[in-house]
Amino acid sequence: MSSKSASFVVLPSTRQFMWGFFAACLLYGAVAAQTNEADTIFVNARVYTVEKRQPWADAFALSNGRFSAVGSRAEVEKLKGKDTKIIDLGGRFVMPGFNDAHSHPLRSQLFIDVDLELPVDRVLSVEEFSERVKAFADANPDREWLIGAAFTYATFADTPINAALMDTIIPDRPIIIEDETGHVSVANSKALELAGITKDTPDPVGGYFGRNEDGTPNGLLYETAMQEVFRFSPNYTLEQVTAAGAAVFPRMHALGITGVKLAQGDHIWAEALQTLDRRGALDAQLSMVIYEVDFYRQYSNAELIRNHKLYESDNFRIDGVKLFIDGVVFGQTMLVKEAYLGTDNYGLPATPPDVLRDKIVKYNGMGLHVMVHSTGDRGGEIVLEGTEMAMAEHGVEAVRALRNQIAHSMIVDPADYDRMKYANVVVEFSPAHWYPSPITNAALDDLGPERLQDVWPFGLVQRADINVAIGSDYKDSKADPLLNTETLVTRRAPGAGEDDPILGADSAADLDDVLYAYTMGGAYAMFMEDEIGSIRPGKRANFIVLDRNLFEIPRNEIHKAIVRETWFEGRKVYEGTKKVSF
Repeated sequence: MSSKSASFVVLPSTRQFMWGFFAACLLYGAVAAQTNEADTIFVNARVYTVEKRQPWADAFALSNGRFSAVGSRAEVEKLKGKDTKIIDLGGRFVMPGFNDAHSHPLRSQLFIDVDLELPVDRVLSVEEFSERVKAFADANPDREWLIGAAFTYATFADTPINAALMDTIIPDRPIIIEDETGHVSVANSKALELAGITKDTPDPVGGYFGRNEDGTPNGLLYETAMQEVFRFSPNYTLEQVTAAGAAVFPRMHALGITGVKLAQGDHIWAEALQTLDRRGALDAQLSMVIYEVDFYRQYSNAELIRNHKLYESDNFRIDGVKLFIDGVVFGQTMLVKEAYLGTDNYGLPATPPDVLRDKIVKYNGMGLHVMVHSTGDRGGEIVLEGTEMAMAEHGVEAVRALRNQIAHSMIVDPADYDRMKYANVVVEFSPAHWYPSPITNAALDDLGPERLQDVWPFGLVQRADINVAIGSDYKDSKADPLLNTETLVTRRAPGAGEDDPILGADSAADLDDVLYAYTMGGAYAMFMEDEIGSIRPGKRANFIVLDRNLFEIPRNEIHKAIVRETWFEGRKVYEGTKKVSF
């Protein structure tokens, strides 16, 4: 969040106003009533608060799950009482918990628990891929449909992936597997048959079927074409989603993540998360944007959108609606202002632009924030056009307060910077491929070497005083904030040296700016900047303890830092001694 734009934002609901008012009261109480006894006092620490006015402190106190004092040891120990617990951190580095502004942790866990999960940290051989798929099918003989993720094209450099290959592995049951971007899938012939997809089936709006030379479908499904197969597969059950929620957020604590903006959802997911929170089993601050129409199985969430407040609890809320304007660079479905290299193709709208603009007006008129999947600069421009239409119809400040979010932002046009500031949108950067890697190298043929240097311009957008946030897009990218932080600072691969390849040097950012975006920027995107995102009296006591000071180590070693402890609302929810990264 940029400090300039934040100063005149109108909060979008009574709920957010009360959060801010409550936090202000707690802050006043912490300052004015220093005789109140703290529950716990932490001393001998290097505390990076992320607060502009007081970025560093030596000690802090907790009371009733919130920070009650932050400052020097002498100042903080004024709150010491006969029952106060004192914890000496031995000089360790402390900072707020990370707030991931775009993630899919529930779906990621469901692939681990229910579906086929393929490794993304290494390239499988075709033989290994086939063995894993067949082993999953053999282990689930009664399952009607087989769903999996994620295959990488590097596996199939010499052997094409298509329905013919899938038929050699699973010939008698329908199977569909996503690629590493989540925007292309491969299905076997049985799945195509059950979905009724033939040579005569027209391509859907916003996507297309891969085809053989004779026009018959080859099993590859691009963008919305995936939905033509997925919609025949069964949805997850409430029990499966609840179990996934109970499992995944403790895993994320090992990464130092205490807040997540969930970039998808439906009534089952909302009920599962509300149930976990009411059980006291949800140790994370979660906000959710729900699919207007489920991206995969195409059922409507209209009833949930109307009744979203019924699912609200202390640690979980639904803030808005997830929409789509484009796809990804691979397959050239990302909407761009400059044609793809050597072509006259400008991308493929996932939603007709006029329809997308009208949807933004509609949902903003309902007081709902919208997150729009938009990787290309033309897609981002269409989101701005819709937001400006909403401002004209519903009032400038009312819509500014809704903080519409442009998700992914692979290419951003500097000509749109002023419009972004005026509309008070959140420009979110994800997935975490802002450094040279196989997935960025794969975009070389579509964009060319010069244009590739302009992707994910995080530092440039942030320095333009625009609200920015960081979303991992986990599972399609690494969730590890420390790895992502390093690569945003260096624009090089994790651990790379000064002589190694760099991607978009002008888009690099200082460490303090990246940490601000990963904490307060995420909090702002979640409408919770008065509750979380920094270490300040009155805020919820969400913080992490690392094994090293990020400001005192070489920048290419940030990804090696270990989260030793994660605290959520004054309770330790994770402790470990080994590096965890996924």
